[in-house]
Amino acid sequence: WIVGGDGWAYDIGAGGLDHVLATGRNVNVLVLDTEVYSNTGGKMSKSTPLGAVAKFAAAGKTVPKKDLALQAISYGSVYVAKVA
Repeated sequence: WIVGGDGWAYDIGAGGLDHVLATGRNVNVLVLDTEVYSNTGGKMSKSTPLGAVAKFAAAGKTVPKKDLALQAISYGSVYVAKVA
């Protein structure tokens, strides 16, 4: 299992996560998505939804949330599930 937050999966570690997904290895990944950088007090990230208010996005985020699931399934052999 690989477990990480949204800041890691969508931004800081995205290149590493993409590499792991591209290998086709049998690995489970759990992303705990808070939709902000929780360790910096709630700054917006690529997982912050369009229009959401966060630090450095007081008027609302102006670009859509990155679709990490769509990126993952583009490799073809990946199963993706989302829970709320």
